[in-house]
Amino acid sequence: MLLKLVLFQGMSSRDMAQVIEHTKFGFHKFLPGRPFITSGETVDQLWFLLDGHIISTALSDDGTYAVMEHLPGPYLIEPERIFGLTQRFSHSYRTAVPCSFITLDKAEVMNLSDEFLIFRLNLLNYISTQLQKCTHRAWQSKPQHLEHRIIRFFESHSLRPAGEKHFKIKMVRLADELNDSRLNISAALNSLQDKGLINLRRGLIDIPALEKLLM
Repeated sequence: MLLKLVLFQGMSSRDMAQVIEHTKFGFHKFLPGRPFITSGETVDQLWFLLDGHIISTALSDDGTYAVMEHLPGPYLIEPERIFGLTQRFSHSYRTAVPCSFITLDKAEVMNLSDEFLIFRLNLLNYISTQLQKCTHRAWQSKPQHLEHRIIRFFESHSLRPAGEKHFKIKMVRLADELNDSRLNISAALNSLQDKGLINLRRGLIDIPALEKLLM
């Protein structure tokens, strides 16, 4: 079971036996619709989603739009925030279906990092990859076509560049974000809808599969 999780991959059977024997894990099973993390909460433990899928929600700093994402397991929730300047969750999370989780307190994370080189490397690699992806975005060339700029907006506000997303945002607000007119934004969104890539509702943009937009 633990070998499904990115931080334990590559460990020997001997190391895994030692981890299981000496590490205090939390085990949780939640029914659908259960909130279990709220944005702004202190990150004092790691959450590993083993089975099922969850929905994350992020709110813009000014509170004018929100993004909801479906995240399938196995999934590690915001491990980069257990250390550093802001040790608080940036998103809220709830279950979409019955889900199984493992939690690991920060003290246990530190112990595992001290005891097992592969665990420490996996954690560093995961956090480094997230950082490299973020820093690379600033150097990507700006799309010239409005449809592509909208897609870039969707991608840059997503935790995962695939899967189902819901953007709760008004066209006027999206126009402000992209420095364009509401009329042009509306035309571009309707074009994407005509192609079967998004669905428009009042104040809501549903994306069935972000990876199809990115193609």
